[in-house]
Amino acid sequence: MSRLFEDSELIARAERARSLLEESSLDALLVSGDFSAGMNYYWLSGHMPRDFQLNHSRPHLMVLPLRGEPFLYVYDVNAANARDLSWVDEVVPYTPPFDGTALGSVLRDRGLESARIGAELGEDQRLFYPALALRELGVECPAVELVDAAPLLWRLRTIKSDAEVAYIEESNRINDAALRRAFAEIRAGDDEIDVARIVGRSIVDAGAVRPPYAQINVLTEAKSRVRGGGSRLVGPMPEYAIAEGDLLFVDSGAVTAGYWGEFARMASAGEPSDAKRSHHDAIRSIVRRSIDESLAAGASSRDVVEHLVVLYREHGYGEDQYGAYVRTPPLHYCHGVGLAGSEPPFVRHDSDETLEPGMVITAEAYLSVDGMLYASEEDVLVTVDGPRLLSPPDEGLFRLG
Repeated sequence: MSRLFEDSELIARAERARSLLEESSLDALLVSGDFSAGMNYYWLSGHMPRDFQLNHSRPHLMVLPLRGEPFLYVYDVNAANARDLSWVDEVVPYTPPFDGTALGSVLRDRGLESARIGAELGEDQRLFYPALALRELGVECPAVELVDAAPLLWRLRTIKSDAEVAYIEESNRINDAALRRAFAEIRAGDDEIDVARIVGRSIVDAGAVRPPYAQINVLTEAKSRVRGGGSRLVGPMPEYAIAEGDLLFVDSGAVTAGYWGEFARMASAGEPSDAKRSHHDAIRSIVRRSIDESLAAGASSRDVVEHLVVLYREHGYGEDQYGAYVRTPPLHYCHGVGLAGSEPPFVRHDSDETLEPGMVITAEAYLSVDGMLYASEEDVLVTVDGPRLLSPPDEGLFRLG
């Protein structure tokens, strides 16, 4: 069974993690996953527990001590796969159901019964095992202290390796090929369910083979005018269809080896009006110029957003269009992309966090004019030599059919 990352890269990740454990006065790091996901577990161990089914059960854990050998604690049926795919030598199987008492015994056997252990407790993190197990662990090892490791984990995961970037780029290639194929098939008269079905099938046909395969956000002009641009966040609705001359917004993404690539594109049923083309060209220009002119290593989030506002104004748009980015609390302009389709860092006006080489971020901006939402979005790698697009660039409105 081929591994998705070289052992040398995974070992280097563990050494980076250990340096942050020492900096944070932690004795160990505990990360988890199940059959649905488990980003930190996969990132640190190299073991993807299951790649053909989304199933929120059967926890898998990795414990990385500051000193001493790491171990995996996994569902016994999956122990052989864990040994094949991970760089970690010691795999400890358990028979379901998972419980914290047995885990505590394993920690005690390894001298961690009174350790300060970093765990997935904070921002944009989740535990992939029952909360009741924490109570059981506390009874078995009352001196164990679980500490929020979210800042540590995001310091590790926001800087992508070349191999991670390559997976993201492949996901973007799949998404681009799928959207081109889907837009060529979608026609006036199709409703949002038709669009979602065609886009989803196209993403799988283009090469996405691991669940969840894709994200698909669909917004017809009809729904945008009735329900507003925010309705892109609800599922496809059969009552909203594409009329001749209407615009269609699709925000989609694909997954390769667990890594997302995602971006939004727009299309027109028939020849768009000059006004529609002009608004879409404007938002494309705003996003692309923002990338080229401000998404540089060392730039602060606040400066990036303030430059974005300047670009809106240069195109003649006022606070009604860019206000969400500078109000309190502000909407983020960029978000990270990697093992999640949206993850830190978030580029917001209230943040002085700076961009660093190796970060992969999605830049997305919007206009809402006469009830229609216009958008453009690109995935970008921050490098010491400037930004590099990982998504094929937005070429303008596609034509449906």
